[in-house]
Amino acid sequence: MQDELADRVGDPDAINEYRDEYARDLLLALDEGIRPPSLTTDGARSILQRLSDEAEIEIDHPKHEYLAPHGGRRGMGEVLVRGFGYTVAARYLDNSEKMVRERYSHIEADELGDIATEAINEMDSV
Repeated sequence: MQDELADRVGDPDAINEYRDEYARDLLLALDEGIRPPSLTTDGARSILQRLSDEAEIEIDHPKHEYLAPHGGRRGMGEVLVRGFGYTVAARYLDNSEKMVRERYSHIEADELGDIATEAINEMDSV
C-alpha cells in the first residue's frame, strides 16, 4: 500500500505533507483510491500480538498471551448489536440472526433490566 501511494503521489516529502491532513495512512490511501489488501487471520493475530505487547496487556488464556481476533469479533458484535440491533449485526458478522441473538442474549437481558428499573423509578416518583 505504501509503495502504491508513493507511486501515485510522487516524492516522499509530498506524502508527508498529505499525511498531516489525515489521522491514518489508511484514510489517505482510501482517498487516493488505493485499496489495502485483505487482512488474513495470521496477519490479524500478528498485529494483535504486537499491539498487546506494546500496550503491556497481560492475558491469562491457555492458548495465547495476546488479544485474539475472536475477542475482537465478539467485541465488535456487541457494539453492533447495541448500536444497530441483531439483524444488522448478523449481516455484518455473517451469521444468522438466531445465532447472534443466542451469543449476545446478555444484551437483551441488560436492556430488559434497565426497562424494569426505569419503570420502578417512575412508579416511585408518582
